[in-house]
Amino acid sequence: MTDNGLAWIGEHWYSGAIVKHGMLSDISLTAVRGVDPVDFVVRLGADRGMAERPTRFKDFDRLSVSPGDSVATFGRSGEWTYVLEVERSTWHLVFLDRLGQDTLVEQGDELVCLDRFLHESPWVCCVDAAGEVSSGEPGDSLLETAVPPGDRFGTFAALDAAMRRAGAVRDTFPGCEDPENPEDQDEELAKRLFVAVGEHLGLSLPRREIELGLLPAVHLPSPV
Repeated sequence: MTDNGLAWIGEHWYSGAIVKHGMLSDISLTAVRGVDPVDFVVRLGADRGMAERPTRFKDFDRLSVSPGDSVATFGRSGEWTYVLEVERSTWHLVFLDRLGQDTLVEQGDELVCLDRFLHESPWVCCVDAAGEVSSGEPGDSLLETAVPPGDRFGTFAALDAAMRRAGAVRDTFPGCEDPENPEDQDEELAKRLFVAVGEHLGLSLPRREIELGLLPAVHLPSPV
């Protein structure tokens, strides 16, 4: 296993593994293309001054944060700004609170969210540059949904194809017709999903720095 890429996040999505200072399991990823990292966490509710002069995650007084709020770590990988949180994504909560109207992603932005969403079900969402949304649970296709999304830029088709190549869609996952252990299948699907998203978006996140809590951190208040 390499220290970068995203496969390691998927491998620990359901493990409950704990590290002392940083993150390892239950990590939710929100990635948005072409937006400055500080600007994006401010949109999510962070104080701009704190975001511009952040402390490291391991040094953040997480006990001072109200229950339900989040301490997120953030950065940039290629064209993408990423925000990592434990257990759930603040962006997803805002999206749900505003009945699906995403006021945090501007026209022309693209966003991908992989939310562990512990109190309900894990969730995968993609927003294209036209503001169209496709979402589902891990293993679902982004195209074969109850209401097929508009896809004028081919964003959903491209990511769906990457997920299928990685075996992250159930009908392309070996043995999905008669799994001996559904929990093992969920864990394997999560790993394949993170591999597909990482490779398709060109995301590479430093495992060691994230586990040790060395990346910058901000407080994100709960929107609900």
